[in-house]
Amino acid sequence: MSQPQPKNTNIGYVLSMASQLGVLIAFPLVACILIGVVIDKRLNTFPWFLLLMVLVGIVLTVIDVYKVIIPFLEKRSGNNKK
Repeated sequence: MSQPQPKNTNIGYVLSMASQLGVLIAFPLVACILIGVVIDKRLNTFPWFLLLMVLVGIVLTVIDVYKVIIPFLEKRSGNNKK
């Protein structure tokens, strides 16, 4: 006997969302860290710009993830109401 298939599972959508979140989390942080290191080397101010750029990267990451997660949660809660 075959097992019943779960309803409304879209593995492609879930993988797409996971990869998108991974890029949104990693890219701003890595870019800001690299920019901070370059500025610190040129101005000989290590680690001040690095620390500043890490904070900027964290803020950008939170904003980007918020913009992706909120529509997803609204869509999900809209499906539960129907």
